[in-house]
Amino acid sequence: MMTSSETPEVENLGGGKGPEDSAILEVSSMAVGGIVKQESRDVDFLSNCSTSIEGSVIASPSIDSFSTLPDQEISDFQTDSRDLQVKVDNPQKHLETLETYITFRITTRTTRPEFEEGEYVVRRRYNDFIWLRQKLVDSYPTHIIPPMPGKHTLLAQLDRYSKEFIIARMKLLHIFLNRVVNHPILSCDKNLYIFLTTKPAEFLVYRKNRGNVLGKMTDSLQNIASTYTIKQHHLEFEQIRDYCTALSEKLSAIDKINHRIHKERQDYLLELHQLHPIFTLWATSEPELATILLAIAKAVETNAIAHQKLLENIPNDEREYVSYIEAVKNALSRRDSMQIEYEITVDVLAKKRLEKDQLVGNTNYTIPAQGWGGSLWKAESRDEKLERLGQTIPRLAKQADILQDRVECANENLRSDLQRWNVEKQQDLKNMLIAMADRHIRHYQHCMNAWEEILAGLKLDGIGSDVNGGPPVKIPV
Repeated sequence: MMTSSETPEVENLGGGKGPEDSAILEVSSMAVGGIVKQESRDVDFLSNCSTSIEGSVIASPSIDSFSTLPDQEISDFQTDSRDLQVKVDNPQKHLETLETYITFRITTRTTRPEFEEGEYVVRRRYNDFIWLRQKLVDSYPTHIIPPMPGKHTLLAQLDRYSKEFIIARMKLLHIFLNRVVNHPILSCDKNLYIFLTTKPAEFLVYRKNRGNVLGKMTDSLQNIASTYTIKQHHLEFEQIRDYCTALSEKLSAIDKINHRIHKERQDYLLELHQLHPIFTLWATSEPELATILLAIAKAVETNAIAHQKLLENIPNDEREYVSYIEAVKNALSRRDSMQIEYEITVDVLAKKRLEKDQLVGNTNYTIPAQGWGGSLWKAESRDEKLERLGQTIPRLAKQADILQDRVECANENLRSDLQRWNVEKQQDLKNMLIAMADRHIRHYQHCMNAWEEILAGLKLDGIGSDVNGGPPVKIPV
């Protein structure tokens, strides 16, 4: 377990904030041990996992410190009563000879008996999260496995070490990991335990030595689903699939509209920045109107600041939840693959039984004549075919029973997860919409307060009439 005390040469770029209050994007120049370094070269590109970071850690003066999680989430973590809690924060930038990558600190607090300690602090990189999710998919194909934040696009790759990109990825990784530990089945997985507790070198060895047999089985299920068509459709699962498709389309449409509005707000913000100096310069040439012109300029500037904050705090909740819906649909597809495999086995069993019945009923069965030139193999006799079918049919019948039990277990697992997801979805969508409403209420309230403030100030100062009670100031149009 690695704690913050093991990196003593870190310069806190966040001023007086402690490590729990701010996340500092650090640049680590690592001197990794030869054995661990050599092992890391033997792992494929997906298995590039966290290497040892016990070397010197130097904070980059070119990278600003920034808060990793909202204060509300930090306080929730401290007062959480769950028996397993995780928090993802404190990204660090690591520089190696052949690559540069980001790791995130994972803090785990638990009271579960299978954990030897009550708190663990480890560092993991993005590929480690991918490995964990793939292991969960392979081990629990009929459960809903939460989605991971996607790989950066080609455009984002040019700035993938920027503050905004790293914070966005970190928050999504935090959501992913909390969804996993909140699941009653996934939270007990052995791979998750290794992911949350082991040191970098041990984690590297574990990843390297673990086989991928389950992964091959999952791939075969996906190939079956893409090749064959299911015969017996379950109405409840089909209805859920249709609902997920409709919900995904709605959220995608909202996301596209929000994206267009975001671009329009960016243009509007540029116009506000151009409008503010016009009133300021105008006030220098109109002394009689200077007070009201400067007041309007101040209100415009306040509105511009409010729009800037709104643009900076627009989340991608809709897009992220679309990926969660896709994870639900993927679980449905894996269940369908299991049923298709069962149906194929039942069809083969029926054909073999029919073939046996035909042989038993046909006592005049003759061996087919060999073609010109003969054959290297002797054709099967009737008794030999019956003997072969007598061995094949029981094996297929046993396999069909096993696959039927697996399908029934898959149905129950998926029903249970869908019930949990439906409750979680209602709360998530409700929170998403309330947050959207609150965000816009605060924004427009800020803008309205700016205009009302200058209006009240102008009335208080008696703008529009002379101080000595003279005639009102005439403003030319």
